[in-house]
Amino acid sequence: MLRIGQLAAKTGFTPKTLRYYDELGLLRPDGRSDSGYRLYGDAAIERLRFVNRARALGLRLEDIRRILEISDEGRAPCGHVQAVVDRELDRIAAQMKSLQEFRDGLLTLRSRMANALASGTARPGQQCPCFQEDGAE
Repeated sequence: MLRIGQLAAKTGFTPKTLRYYDELGLLRPDGRSDSGYRLYGDAAIERLRFVNRARALGLRLEDIRRILEISDEGRAPCGHVQAVVDRELDRIAAQMKSLQEFRDGLLTLRSRMANALASGTARPGQQCPCFQEDGAE
């Protein structure tokens, strides 16, 4: 059985993070020592490896907790995992669309700046004409 500091050293997590994970239900001690220290078995190491992999994929702690909860109940969490992955893929697609629109706007601005510089409409002491709406978009 490992105390929290020993578990932290073996897994690369800080004791503070492990206590937080305990509060969230991601990690559960197998018991307590006579002096009240949390004690963890080898299963905790595997559980933390799973948490680490899931976090690396961008899963939220609440989703990870639910996956572990389903597994702890003796059920396969695959359906829940699929729903989480689908939700995350939708979120990423929306972010990518937003970033593409942002990129397109910057490309338009750059083109307007180049045109303003080439045509001589950019003048000292005036606002850059590239920010003016000209209906060209």
